[in-house]
Amino acid sequence: MKNSIAIRREDLNKKGEKRVAVIPELAKTIIEAGHNLRVQSQKHPETNENKRAFSDSAYADLGATITEDIAGARVVIGLKEVKTEYIAPNTTYLCFSHTHKAQIKNREMLRTFKDRKTTLIDYELMVNADKARVITAFTYFAGYAGMIDTLWTAGQRYALAGQLHPFAAIPQSIETEDLNIIKKLIQDIGTHISENGTPDDLPPFINVILGQGKTSTGAQEIYDILPVENITLAQIPEIYANGDRKKVYKCVLGITEMFRLKAAASLPAHTYAALTIPQKESHYFQHPSDFESNLQAILPYASILMNCILWAPQFPRLLSRTFTKAQWEQHQTLIAIGDITCDPEGSIEFSQETWIDDPVFIYNPATNTSTLSMEGQGIAVMAVTNLPCEFSADASTEFSANLSPYLPGIIAANYEASLENSQLPEAIQKAVILWNGEFTPRYAYMQDYL
Repeated sequence: MKNSIAIRREDLNKKGEKRVAVIPELAKTIIEAGHNLRVQSQKHPETNENKRAFSDSAYADLGATITEDIAGARVVIGLKEVKTEYIAPNTTYLCFSHTHKAQIKNREMLRTFKDRKTTLIDYELMVNADKARVITAFTYFAGYAGMIDTLWTAGQRYALAGQLHPFAAIPQSIETEDLNIIKKLIQDIGTHISENGTPDDLPPFINVILGQGKTSTGAQEIYDILPVENITLAQIPEIYANGDRKKVYKCVLGITEMFRLKAAASLPAHTYAALTIPQKESHYFQHPSDFESNLQAILPYASILMNCILWAPQFPRLLSRTFTKAQWEQHQTLIAIGDITCDPEGSIEFSQETWIDDPVFIYNPATNTSTLSMEGQGIAVMAVTNLPCEFSADASTEFSANLSPYLPGIIAANYEASLENSQLPEAIQKAVILWNGEFTPRYAYMQDYL
């Protein structure tokens, strides 16, 4: 089936956003398949701001029409949430909608999608037969940019305190937008650390990474460019006391180390202790109320903390305000948190969204206050909500590669038929939240959000 396809430009409220789901190379396949393709200009008409990493001419040269008017397109391909005034009726939208976990900020958008009888397909929910996400490119790039920006934050905080640290030479990712350039710079800094060490008046640099998924993997790939020694949770106090300044340290924690069994848990402590790690993880997911944060074991020693875990309200927090205040009163070693997952008031209760142009806030546990700044008393928190767009071109290229196997089925589907008869690939059908204005059975629970 031939459909009219449009690639939308991201909205102005998405600061610094220049990523695109379909790069010119992939757009070529849409045109070659006989579909009409309209592309909104990379320049926003109100501000002339560049909102896409790839030029208009790169699409126009392939035969796409560059136009502001994408009304009437049957399928609109974007990335982030869509402002309600731009949602056209009886249209299919592909985006990261951030609605399936009851996100309050996007309920009006979800309601508008429904009221205007649209079809909503969410990239985050595209999974294969093994229930693994098929769109993962941005996850790795969030790890890359998050790690770089957290090291940059730490370096700036040290500099503000009058401490000359090698990390002060690391720029924020957006300053170069070239991953290879920053990797080479970090490699040079690593050589400097190997030869000269980090400052003697600071403790050994210990990076504790929470989580073992793709975001964590991306963060580790960047950090491992440095002269890194991997350590266990049990080794942290000794490394803090006697570690080598000519290297940096990394401790990656899984679920069974991030969280501990409560004293009043439904499962006796001796029974839990006898379980294997997979069995302990299974109990955590089935009985999250049995657990509490175990981060008191690392907060006295960690220089930075990287939060790379997925979180939902039924699970315990890693850092509540009360818990963090109690720890801060005893130890103030932690200089920065990289909250890559950026769930406001989530696993880190005091976290809040920041943007590339103002990426850091200072949280003061003693007063329970936050200030959007690099300066001030407390913990610097880097919580940029759209980290991958600091490497917009690279991230978009990887994203398109992930999307490529599924795109022919998406653009040729019959959106007038039932979902079952639409010919959408199975992985994409699983990601359909709304079908012509009605919640699909998989997401019927979301009706309660409206």
